[in-house]
Amino acid sequence: MFKRTQFRLILALMLAVSIVTAGSAFVAARAQQQQSPQTGAEMNAPQPQQQQPANRPLPTPTATPPAADNEVTLPEDEVVRVDTSLTNVLLSAIDKNKRFVSTLKKEDIRVLEDGAPQEIFTFNRQVDLPLTLAIVIDTSISQERTLPDEKAAARAFVDAVLRPGKDEVAVVSFTGDT
Repeated sequence: MFKRTQFRLILALMLAVSIVTAGSAFVAARAQQQQSPQTGAEMNAPQPQQQQPANRPLPTPTATPPAADNEVTLPEDEVVRVDTSLTNVLLSAIDKNKRFVSTLKKEDIRVLEDGAPQEIFTFNRQVDLPLTLAIVIDTSISQERTLPDEKAAARAFVDAVLRPGKDEVAVVSFTGDT
């Protein structure tokens, strides 16, 4: 009976971790859609408009052109225009045993566009994304004796992992009755 309880507890925690992972991927994809091309992501790779030498200079800021009489003008120090062709590429890596790999370095990544290798301009890990997860708990009569342990384990997990004001958690119970 104790092994069955352990198995259910491990299964519930694995489910919670899976939901966290899926939620993080969703949040990361959403964040990528909302952020500008110059903000940090796990990896930014340039996507050139045309074939250019690999040692091209970095984009340089240019001043705003003079405005017409009917346009509102802003001081030059408030507007900066930068021409760039950077693209954010978000990724998650797993090994052959389907475990997440969190030790990747810039040198471990290769980005291809139409089969041509692209320069990786910057490579950042996103470790501070908000988490959204659900914990599923069996509250059927068969769990009557182990339910307090399951609740305590779930509470300990939430207290250890969730950051107040940043992460979200839901508790879903089921009884097995239809």
